[in-house]
Amino acid sequence: MMPDMESIKKHFSENDRFCSLNGIKLIEVEEGRAITRLTVENRHLNGLDIIQGGAVFTLADLAFAAASNSHGNAAVGISTTMSHFKAARKGDVLTAEAREISRNHKLGTYLVDIKNSQDELIATFQGMVYIKKDSFPPEL
Repeated sequence: MMPDMESIKKHFSENDRFCSLNGIKLIEVEEGRAITRLTVENRHLNGLDIIQGGAVFTLADLAFAAASNSHGNAAVGISTTMSHFKAARKGDVLTAEAREISRNHKLGTYLVDIKNSQDELIATFQGMVYIKKDSFPPEL
């Protein structure tokens, strides 16, 4: 059974505790696509007063997870890579947009662009998932 996109948003909002603790929000989900957002705060900064790479990765990872699970089957990441191009600082609002590049019955590939509020590319993320037979969200 195909989930409605609101049930996917609700599931991630209520169950992804790490993203919630870090202030990362799932803004939009549609089949094969998702958008997440983060306002950079003191807690996200490293020793150089720029965003810690793990915070950018987590922002991208939630978009990747939502997009890859949007088809109604549980999908788990098996490979990811990330490239960083520009630093983000306190007060910046970062948006990650994941889009599906390919998908078959076992594997899916996704690209995620992370941009600041000036629409400048901060980083890119590429991920591959293994698609399980289990439904998603699990409540279905």
